[in-house]
Amino acid sequence: MINDQVQPLRVSLTNVTGLGASILAQSLVTAFEASQSLQISKYYVPVAGEFAKCGANITDKFEIYRRKLPNSISRVLECTLLAGYFDGPVPLLVLGDLPLATTARQIVFVQSAHLIGDVTTNGLLDRLRYKIARLIVRRNQRHVAAFVVQSEIMRYGLAETYQIDPGRIHVVAQPPPAWLLDSRLVRCSTDQKRGEPLRLFYPAAAYPHKNHDLLSGAQGDSSWSELIDTLTLTIEPGLYPLTESWIDCAGQLHTEAVIDAYRRSDALVFLSKTESFGFPLIEAMWVGLPIVCPDLPYAHTLCGDQAIYFDPDDIESLKAALMILRARLDEGWWPDWTDQLEKIPSSWDDVAKAISEIVVGVDRP
Repeated sequence: MINDQVQPLRVSLTNVTGLGASILAQSLVTAFEASQSLQISKYYVPVAGEFAKCGANITDKFEIYRRKLPNSISRVLECTLLAGYFDGPVPLLVLGDLPLATTARQIVFVQSAHLIGDVTTNGLLDRLRYKIARLIVRRNQRHVAAFVVQSEIMRYGLAETYQIDPGRIHVVAQPPPAWLLDSRLVRCSTDQKRGEPLRLFYPAAAYPHKNHDLLSGAQGDSSWSELIDTLTLTIEPGLYPLTESWIDCAGQLHTEAVIDAYRRSDALVFLSKTESFGFPLIEAMWVGLPIVCPDLPYAHTLCGDQAIYFDPDDIESLKAALMILRARLDEGWWPDWTDQLEKIPSSWDDVAKAISEIVVGVDRP
């Protein structure tokens, strides 16, 4: 790093409420607190949500940001008319996609692929929300010193969608969450006997773009139960018309249960049509699991030639991919993720260091 002093920074986490973003934030905050190059003076945190529940004991620097109006309205006001709350001489890192109309030197961490692509949703309100979010990005990008994204696909999409100088957009990939790194789980094979049905895992929330609806195409087809012993989904029962005996809607799983699922599964199945990064793919590669995933650019970028791909709109294509997986496992095959993992930081300390270098770059006179 160019300077030899500790870099001061504030961090806005007010919009970090979902499970995936909260897991990322917890790992990042822990790394920030251990950093020798960053000095966090304040974290602005939400009053509710997954991060508020799980991260409250990480640090005493948390300042609760209370929204007094409905969340969607408060979020718009926070980014526009009320953004002066975050003014100040100390640079501000915003986790939560949307830039603020603040005078502070601002770095915005963009995770949502919906900001750069077609909105995969069945709801009118969701489509309206994403349209407003894109308007906020267009309006407020002039207040942003730098953007941080997780992949080159997001960097290109953000630059093209909003006509942003690519030099202002920095790619900082992330390793798996700290809890998975600490587990030291490594898989090198399956204990399934030749020809036995597969045990599969798909950790994803019940958002439309996660594509759980694809599985409804398997309803009533007995051949699926011959191929799959169990497909564990992290959604609540009843959210989708998924009644086959081999589908286990287990609901949201705590970290130990997720680790156990990675330990006993034969492969990760990933159905999502849109991702800015794809943490379950990173997690599965880190553990060493086989991956069956959509034939889409984000998946190819992460998984290279070791994954087995399928058409995300075709249930028969998914079945064919799983049959390929079963045949390969019967032959003793197991993926080698070495080349792909070389592109991923080995620790969250590396992520904190990369962000500190970005902060130094934008905070110079």
